[in-house]
Amino acid sequence: MKPKQNRWLTRRGFGVHSPWAYDIIVNVINEKRPYYAYGDICSFLEEAPKHLPQYPQSRNELLFRLVNRFNPDLILEIGTGAGVSAGYLASVSNRSRVVTVDETHPDVPEVKKYLELFPSISYITGNIADIAGKILEGDNTPGFIHIAHTSLWRQTAERIIEFATPKMVVVVEDIKEKEKREWWRDIIKDDRVGVTFRMNKLGILFFDLKMIKQNYIL
Repeated sequence: MKPKQNRWLTRRGFGVHSPWAYDIIVNVINEKRPYYAYGDICSFLEEAPKHLPQYPQSRNELLFRLVNRFNPDLILEIGTGAGVSAGYLASVSNRSRVVTVDETHPDVPEVKKYLELFPSISYITGNIADIAGKILEGDNTPGFIHIAHTSLWRQTAERIIEFATPKMVVVVEDIKEKEKREWWRDIIKDDRVGVTFRMNKLGILFFDLKMIKQNYIL
């Protein structure tokens, strides 16, 4: 019972000595107040392809809050699914540009039609690893990256970490899966990775090595 109690306390900020980490836990991860855009986004959800994968609303709202907190100019999503997460990412600010990259599949026209509701989203299909690599090597490095509905998550994550900057935030979905869980245990020990947060099915990586390295389990 003790580990569960400690996790419960940490999720509420108790025992967290870093003011920065406390702010992220209490005012971003645990924030419960509705944001102005949630209602607008929900009005678009009926247009999303129902048969393609998407994450629960709570996870998409967390993505929204993270983007709102760190205010990146360029957001990169790997694995589009139904496009719902991309919609949340794009709804935070008019100044952020979202590029969501997906493998070529028969439902691309349907996803594209849905994403056209969001003018700041660029939807690119093809070889995910190659496309992501070109974006990472470009002049405008993404400040926020969402590794979502893709089987190429490992190749992409390794490429991302190679080009990571101190201000970059990377969200990795579905880390409860066995292979990702094992990868997560290794990656949080990587010298290129700084503070990390792990929730039940989601992990967040930061790369500012000036901060004390710490893995928060929430």
